[in-house]
Amino acid sequence: MGILGWPLGWIMWAIYSLVKNYGVALILFTVLVKVATFPLSIKQQKSTARMSVFQPKINEIQKKYANNKQKQQEEMAKFYQEHQFNPMSGCLPLLVTFLVLFGVIDVVYKPLTHILHLDSETIALASDVVTNTLGQTVRQIELQIISAIQGGQFDTFASVIGTETTQMIADFKYSLFGLYLGQTPTLAFNVLLLVPILSGLTSFLSGYVSMKMSGTAQSQGAGMMKGMIYMMPLMSVWITFSVPIGVGLYWILSNLLAMLQSILMNKLYSPAKYKAEYEAALEAEKEKKRLEREKRRKASGGKLKEEESKDEEDEEEEKTPKKTALPIDEEGISEKERNRRRLAEARRRDAEKYGEEYIEVNDNDLR
Repeated sequence: MGILGWPLGWIMWAIYSLVKNYGVALILFTVLVKVATFPLSIKQQKSTARMSVFQPKINEIQKKYANNKQKQQEEMAKFYQEHQFNPMSGCLPLLVTFLVLFGVIDVVYKPLTHILHLDSETIALASDVVTNTLGQTVRQIELQIISAIQGGQFDTFASVIGTETTQMIADFKYSLFGLYLGQTPTLAFNVLLLVPILSGLTSFLSGYVSMKMSGTAQSQGAGMMKGMIYMMPLMSVWITFSVPIGVGLYWILSNLLAMLQSILMNKLYSPAKYKAEYEAALEAEKEKKRLEREKRRKASGGKLKEEESKDEEDEEEEKTPKKTALPIDEEGISEKERNRRRLAEARRRDAEKYGEEYIEVNDNDLR
């Protein structure tokens, strides 16, 4: 998480330098992230629309080659390449969301490193005060240092890391609405308990609104999406019970902004509109190719070469396996072996033509 926290830490530092309050900086940072990732969300919306257009053809390929997985994969890859479509492209916004979340966790855990830019030696000395002098654990050590200094241990730290550095930590505003953002929620009945609850609730609402607005509620992948709607809130609650409330507040605000974003995108970039546009574009491309073939056909005065080749291939498939089997009188080949080869060739043709799984010929088949 340190690598992810480094660039985000500089952004947070820049915002904190302007507002002088970590909680406010966290809110502005969350809004900034949503604005920056908005183009990715639009891309995801378009990808979902294209998938809904291509789904019937994808289902057809999967059904036709259900017993021949290799051929199925080849046809799927060919189809995606033909339409220049990557089915995994819609996962990018979700991946970015989780990467940013892990970076935010690091920034929230280490405000002395990312916001106050204290060097590692100074932090190590302050950590020794926490562990050796105060007898505390080293869990979330930078938050413990802030809490100890702002909680009345100023002189203890000043004698080790200096008065100026200690005063800088004492003046650091690591709060929002009177809540110290370094606290971790527990099951105790207090205001901190609202953070995990609101995190799970907003996560559910965000997923539900997104599914409704994206037009995927009735799609083939709707079952998986509904599962995610229930799984993500539980994950959110679990995460926010194990991290400082600063991370939980970021998650809550992100979910609220995601809901607003889904509503806005549905108004500006309707999935139904994109689906209609892609369907029209596909039909236009088919018509263009048909007209080009017709034009070449008239110029050639008959069938095109590719059509003649296709006809020849179709005729070959209709021929009996005997046409491609080895000669019956081939020297050194027994009658049984000739029959085995004929049957094997026939099965290969059928497997290729109908998308079935090829089964090797055994002696029982020749009785």
